[in-house]
Order: sequence, then C-alpha cells, then structure tokens
Amino acid sequence: LVQGLLAVADQAEAQAVSLCVETHDDWTNPEHLAEVMRRVGRPSAAVNWDIMHPVRQSGATMDSAYQTLGPWIRHVHFHDGTDASQPLTLKPIGQGAIDHRRAVEILKSAGYDGYLSGEWIDWEPYDVHLPRELAAMKRLEELSR
Repeated sequence: LVQGLLAVADQAEAQAVSLCVETHDDWTNPEHLAEVMRRVGRPSAAVNWDIMHPVRQSGATMDSAYQTLGPWIRHVHFHDGTDASQPLTLKPIGQGAIDHRRAVEILKSAGYDGYLSGEWIDWEPYDVHLPRELAAMKRLEELSR
C-alpha cells in the first residue's frame, strides 16, 4: 500500500486530490493504517474513516480510532450494523452497535469540516433509508451542539 500511494502521490498533489484509504477490509486497524500514512508522509495521502469497521473488526473505540487517525482523516463514512459477535447485518443509524453520537462529538470538537457520507451497500432502496438516515444524522448533529 505504501508503494502504491507513493507511486501516485505526485500526480494527486499536482491535481489537488487526496488519496483516501478507507478503514475497511485489511485496513480496519487504526494503528496499521496510521503507520502506512507515516511511511507515505505525503499531504495527498489521507484516510476515509469508516467509523464502523475499526470498532467492529479491530476492537478500537471511537476515541482511540480518531486519536490515531485524526491527522489524516479527510472523509468519513457513517453506517450502522450489528456488533462483532454476530455476522454483519446493516441497521438504521442508531439501531446497531456503532456509537454515531460519539463520532459526531469527536469530529465537532476537533473542528472537522469535511464531508460525512452514508454508505449502504446491497441494503434497502435509497428512497427508504436515505430520508431516515439523513434525519438520524441531523438529530445527532443537534445533540452534539
């Protein structure tokens, strides 16, 4: 991963693009991904913090994940699901095991001003979940003021 990011870092910087590695699959452990970012050491190398996977797969807390990855976070994915003791089943935000409120509190207190995006793959039709998930996120933002 380090060599791949380094191979395209100059092009990304020239185009003012961030190359975001998502905390997903083999990269859910915040410590491992932070080490990649340190080795790359380029402003174009960044993290897409999928808040569910470091907690669910690597046993991180919201606080520890953010503390480790914060310097590189340029994008955030929100979604919810069952805890690691069960096969992953997606749930509406606030009905699964992921502490979205804490994630929003951390991001707000850190002055994060980037995008928050929802991620739902092979789940409900968008016209069912999108209005509900947007409303849940707006409630979380209000509670975190």
